[in-house]
Amino acid sequence: MPTDLPDAYALLRVLLAALGPVGDVSGRAEQIVAETAIPNASLWQQLVGETDYHGVTLLMAPIVGARLRTSPGIISDDARRSYFALAIRHRQLAAIREAAVDRLLAGFAAAAIPIILLKGAALAHLIYSSPELRPMLDIDVLIDRRHAEAAVRIASDLGFVFASRHGSKFAGRSHHIPVGEMVQSGFRLFLEIHIEALHLDQPRRLNLSNLASKPRPFDRGAGPAGLALGHTDMLRHLAGHAFDHAHRIRLIHLYDLWRYQAIFNDQIDWREIETRFGYVMVVLRLVSQVFAGAAAAGATPVPAGLGLAMIPLSEIAASDMSLRDKLGAIFNPPAFWLHGFYGVPPEQSLWVCRIVRHPAMLARWLLARAAGWAGLAGDWNWVSAFNRRPRSLGDSS
Repeated sequence: MPTDLPDAYALLRVLLAALGPVGDVSGRAEQIVAETAIPNASLWQQLVGETDYHGVTLLMAPIVGARLRTSPGIISDDARRSYFALAIRHRQLAAIREAAVDRLLAGFAAAAIPIILLKGAALAHLIYSSPELRPMLDIDVLIDRRHAEAAVRIASDLGFVFASRHGSKFAGRSHHIPVGEMVQSGFRLFLEIHIEALHLDQPRRLNLSNLASKPRPFDRGAGPAGLALGHTDMLRHLAGHAFDHAHRIRLIHLYDLWRYQAIFNDQIDWREIETRFGYVMVVLRLVSQVFAGAAAAGATPVPAGLGLAMIPLSEIAASDMSLRDKLGAIFNPPAFWLHGFYGVPPEQSLWVCRIVRHPAMLARWLLARAAGWAGLAGDWNWVSAFNRRPRSLGDSS
């Protein structure tokens, strides 16, 4: 294992690689600590803050605990207390979130409306030994567009309060209804009801009308069974979502892909993916480079800016960067992100992508945002329509 890692992000990659893509992710902490043997105390100190952004706090908790047992002073007392307090909150939130998903599934089933659980809501059960190991910022579900108003009504009756519109016109027309929010036991829960599984800035679409196969049921333990995307569609979704706009690609999204393809390898139709959705194969190759380095991909070079993404346009516009830096962030995003977003194999040049494809995509994004500012691009209006409708005394407020 390398001992001269440049930062906590690199340390996280090493530790996730040591966990591996299959099996119990929390039962090998002592062995991983012994194998990695990274003495740099400052990296471990930084690690406790890095894990939360990347969504791996509970995956790392046993390893951090094992490291503290071998070197008690490697993390300060304040950082240690903050880290394990955060881990406790993640566990508590996971239980509350799973109960909320139970109620959502029951509510939609009673209304005979199909609902597909996306991202963490499904992966927490499909590829992790416990739902708490896969935290999520919100609950994401996919429905048919024609059920949108009914979906808002069902979720509202369960206690979710929806914004009347999306927060920023400059973010572009969204792929989901404005976010629903509720408070349970002091925790905020967020619900995104998707009409499109992928952000509309993506070069590809994924919705109920263009699925490669039927959604498949899966067991959720004591709760109602859920519906998840089929294997090909799941990989399409995870590959696209991982390379959304961000400052840095969250490692949990890449680790999800690494685990999913390994666990379901024998069930995935790899020929279909290679022939119809080649960009997924490109993303999986990039993922292997993140966790296993260039050796995992043979002689293929690792693209520059590993793990970095293109900053969202709305954040670039609102930042205090110089005009030159803003133009650089827009027209010259990291090579790693360009390869994943556009599905360009890492051994191929990005010249055509930078000169033609990316500028064309930027024009599309800017036109969509200009239409939003001018009020020409339709926003999801089911929330406003529902909120304007008179409600009986028996309706939830």
